[in-house]
Amino acid sequence: MKNYFHIILFFIFTPSLYNAQYYNRNSYKTKRHEISFGLGASSCLTDVGGGKSVDSSLFGSSARGFLFDMNIQQTKYVANFSYTYYLKSKLTFRLNLAYSQISGDDNVTDDPDRKNRRLNFETTIVEGSGVFEWIIITEKSGNRYNLKNKYGKSIGAKNPLGFGLYAFAGLGGFYYDPWGYDRFLEPGSSTVVEGSPIRHRLRPLRTEGQGVLEPNAENYPDIYNSNGEVIATYEDYAFPKDKTYKNFALCVPLGFGIKKSFHSTAGLKLEAGFRFTNTDYIDDVSTKYFDPVTLDEYFGNSDLGPIAGQMTGTNTGDTYETITFFNGGVPDPLPTYISGDPYQNSDDVAQYGPNAYRARYYKTIPGEKRGNPEYKDSYMFLTLSVYKKLTNTPKTMRIANSGSRRKIKASF
Repeated sequence: MKNYFHIILFFIFTPSLYNAQYYNRNSYKTKRHEISFGLGASSCLTDVGGGKSVDSSLFGSSARGFLFDMNIQQTKYVANFSYTYYLKSKLTFRLNLAYSQISGDDNVTDDPDRKNRRLNFETTIVEGSGVFEWIIITEKSGNRYNLKNKYGKSIGAKNPLGFGLYAFAGLGGFYYDPWGYDRFLEPGSSTVVEGSPIRHRLRPLRTEGQGVLEPNAENYPDIYNSNGEVIATYEDYAFPKDKTYKNFALCVPLGFGIKKSFHSTAGLKLEAGFRFTNTDYIDDVSTKYFDPVTLDEYFGNSDLGPIAGQMTGTNTGDTYETITFFNGGVPDPLPTYISGDPYQNSDDVAQYGPNAYRARYYKTIPGEKRGNPEYKDSYMFLTLSVYKKLTNTPKTMRIANSGSRRKIKASF
């Protein structure tokens, strides 16, 4: 009699088990649409600002040690909205819209060479992107009633905490428009200007001579790294006459997220995403210092000329002393890239002749390295979002052997 009872139970519950498994595999079809809204923090990796100095960098000779070069003091905000469509139970396609600010400032970095530049920037980022999500672990709402079997083990989900895990990758585009504060001193001045610094839109100023001169090797020399290797030629970074960098660029979002479901259709997700881009001008810095006099001539009678020359950061900061040769004596007035009056040393004159002088040059003279075009700029988001799955349960059913449909009514 007991064996018959077991057989009856088997035939009763086996179809239910198969149906439950089928439902788990296909339940996404009734919740294919998902929307979310989130807030979080943003940061960036650009030529301006950063963290450690070259000497203390984890990567030795390179201070731009990826995430190790972030400066927490420059953290800004991001707000995002997304719509997700479940292609499969483990694969989704998501459309994102993000609004953010990012910034960098040489004043807060530990790298003395960057601090000497005194550059800074901030920009709004408006990003739109499409990404594919691979769901590694599906979030569960868990065993809501904490049911247990006679051995004390939970008979709920195998993932009792309910956390889900996913990774994503895709393609997007974004708008940016860098601004910067004038924190530079006039050449030869040691007095800090009182009052709040003035903020300028940087792109129209062509601070690195974008489009000011015809693109040729003489006007735009090759750029070398610390090992003496050419990392960019004039063909790589020179712009056509009267052209500058664009306000729009492409990005490749990559990252991962953790989901926590508090309901079968709602929950929270924490997401970390990195954006590789195809531009090096998010911070308006990429190549070399440009001659302020040439900029002033380019803008003519416009007020932009003096402002552009100032915002290049050329002929400011620390200096170095070297021997230079003035045929016919010291020029009057002195070139702006010389700090202080040149002088003669008897040993130098004896060795090099009467044209030899000692002079101090700014480290930021035209032609010196201002940025590094070898690496593109990038930015990243860390967001906490609320998500809601929209159910699309059918409201009608097809009648067998008939082309008509009938509304489904709930009965209790």
